[in-house]
Amino acid sequence: MRRIDLLAKAAQQRREFDLQQEKIAKTIPPGVQRIRGIAGSGKTVLLAQKAANMHLRHPEWDIALVFFCRALYEQMQLQVDHWLRAQSNGQVRYVDARHRIRILHAWGSKDQPGFYRTVAEHLGIEPMNVGHVKSISRGSVSSPTGGVVLSARELLAEADRRGLDVQMFDAVLIDEGQDLVDDDEALKYDGRQAFYWLAYRSLRPVPQEEPLLGEPAEPVEELKRPRRLIWAYDEAQSLDNLTIPEGGKLFGPELHRILNVGVTYRGGIGKSEVMRVCYRTPGPILVAAHALGMGLLRHEGTIARLANKRDWDRIGYKVDGDMRTRGPITITRPPEHSPNLIARLDPSPLIDFQTYSSRAQELEALARNVRYAVEVDGLSLDRQLIICLGRPGDRAIEAVFTALRREGLNVYVAGNQRGNVPPARDWREQNRNGFRLPDHVTVTNVVRAKGNEADLVHVVGLDEVAAQEGSVTMRNQLFVALTRSRGWVHLSGTALPASFEEEVRAVLASGEQITFRLSTAKRNLTDQDDEDDAVSA
Repeated sequence: MRRIDLLAKAAQQRREFDLQQEKIAKTIPPGVQRIRGIAGSGKTVLLAQKAANMHLRHPEWDIALVFFCRALYEQMQLQVDHWLRAQSNGQVRYVDARHRIRILHAWGSKDQPGFYRTVAEHLGIEPMNVGHVKSISRGSVSSPTGGVVLSARELLAEADRRGLDVQMFDAVLIDEGQDLVDDDEALKYDGRQAFYWLAYRSLRPVPQEEPLLGEPAEPVEELKRPRRLIWAYDEAQSLDNLTIPEGGKLFGPELHRILNVGVTYRGGIGKSEVMRVCYRTPGPILVAAHALGMGLLRHEGTIARLANKRDWDRIGYKVDGDMRTRGPITITRPPEHSPNLIARLDPSPLIDFQTYSSRAQELEALARNVRYAVEVDGLSLDRQLIICLGRPGDRAIEAVFTALRREGLNVYVAGNQRGNVPPARDWREQNRNGFRLPDHVTVTNVVRAKGNEADLVHVVGLDEVAAQEGSVTMRNQLFVALTRSRGWVHLSGTALPASFEEEVRAVLASGEQITFRLSTAKRNLTDQDDEDDAVSA
């Protein structure tokens, strides 16, 4: 059976949401809410539905739906439009609601205001750009995350210096929340993560309920009054930093204790939700992504770790073994936590892993694989995605583009205005929001790929990870790339070190069950906000 037919068969039995997720999407918390979800669990769709539901129930509210990667603009707008129509019987569209639901990239630019820029202009303060960031930081801040966090810190400082009121929204929903925190203590504002503190300060406090009997309670200090800040994240997808967006780090310990009293709000609305079901990526690919991302079978010991069975359960795994010792541990992903049926319908390996002696050979094979997927498997070019691992420069993307065009394939480089042109360096030829064109295969780096997906993902340049295989962020790149797939992956690299190649092949041979030994890791993925009685989906 062709892969396109397998996808059609799987789609007939797909459920986009379970009941717990639908509850999260349709309820409105009267304060902060944290949503921790693994890749492919539907966080972006859930936040879009939540924003649409808020608008339909409270059309007077000003709502900001914020995200990190500009390539998500179109997807966000389509999702919000879909849920507005679905929940209003077609009466409300995004075009009718966009004056109240602001879909905003975290930073923003002159041609497309983002969250930071919108707040700055609301305060009458000139927004910072990349040049300002380089000047203020003396070149020490170079990452997109660092730039937006530094900008938020400076805006807060200026607003407080002038005594300005930052409030302008009734709800702020943040997607890709792991990309909006920074490890650098110097970028914090008053000991808090600057971007989140700006988001919190931009919110109007939730109106307090009047007491039924007696005198009103003592007035609550302004900053301690609850506000609707909702953030979703997956710490395994961090590419620039290792900080987990926990409440204590975002708001400071005192305010976090006040905001986080109790597990639920009135009516059973959770303050902390955990989404363990992955709808996008088939189980074997997700298990391989976690195992390679964390280095579970790495000869020198794990790169990242989860400290106990509860933590593994919260990302959808069953654990056998005693995690208090260094004895063997076996993790298994149950089918109910990976309902994508491709793994049940296709008996062949879902990840095809190949190594080559040169980049030229790797790219020749890539072109053959892309064409084969079109002509034999029925997967059109726009159902495929090519991700180049490594630094975000254009050299690898340009090499892939050249190899595919040489074979007569239509290619779209993410971020360009047009198809079949190499990475554009002239801003007039760029479209920072662009990610896909009909009948073109998209070529991108990992950063732009985040939040997007495809039926078949070609991951090239695995040697870039192998060269820095002890790096948490490089391992996270591999995790993100693999989890963009809805069906299959072609994974390739050149001249891999024997130990790394053995690790990859051992992981792929393990399927949906991995046995490993605990060891000291560079990163502990245990989230301190995950209390024992947090709600899980």
